[in-house]
Amino acid sequence: VIVEVNTSQNSKKQTMNLAAPAPLVEPATAAPAVPTPSIENDDEYMVEPARESSGRLNVETINVGPAVLVDDPRKFAPTKQLDEPFRNGKIDVPVEKLRQGSTGISFEGYAAVCKGLQTTCVRIVLGPILPCLYDERDFISYGEILRYIAVKDENCFVYGEKNSPNPIYNIPIEHLSGVKEDPNKPNKKSLTVSPMPNTNLQAQTLETVLLLDSTGNLVFQLSFDTSLDKDIANRFLASVANANMIGKSNDLKSKTAAKVI
Repeated sequence: VIVEVNTSQNSKKQTMNLAAPAPLVEPATAAPAVPTPSIENDDEYMVEPARESSGRLNVETINVGPAVLVDDPRKFAPTKQLDEPFRNGKIDVPVEKLRQGSTGISFEGYAAVCKGLQTTCVRIVLGPILPCLYDERDFISYGEILRYIAVKDENCFVYGEKNSPNPIYNIPIEHLSGVKEDPNKPNKKSLTVSPMPNTNLQAQTLETVLLLDSTGNLVFQLSFDTSLDKDIANRFLASVANANMIGKSNDLKSKTAAKVI
């Protein structure tokens, strides 16, 4: 179909080629399906109905007596071990037991505890080659490593929860020095705990204490939430200093005893 159109700017006729209109079609019709011979002659699919039998079946039955145990199945079983309780509460070391005694507990509270950055062979090899990947500080969530700690004498007991029956592990701190970490100049081996958005600095409500050995290497780091207790990190440092004094006293006693021998 060719259509001529007048344009307003040039007052000229332009010819446009348009598609032809669709032809008229008849309405759709459907023919019925032709039945197949197998359906018309369905005698082969007919099943005779079940007949009820009036006669008695000639089946011989045998009376069986009750089952009798030949042997006791627990005769060779470790009954002594099976009857033992799952846990002996007498040897548990909960926080309540640490509070007892003449010395008691010098510190207890929640802290995020970890060993800091764990150096792997991959990091050692690829660190100099890919500094963009391995120079950034690693971080971890505060809640992921949250523990309940209790310091008694020269030991720091780390529990999963405050009411746990036993500690997960124990940290001897008699020869470790406690140092409060500067968040702007953190230790190279420490982890950033719960960093703030768009930064790699730890949360403002957290204070991290580094436990260092005699050579200055990081052994453990503990991050404390100061939003509820602003002096919690300082109290832990005081308990570490007390443990150092106990450690020095024990070392002096050991040296004196060695000289006497």
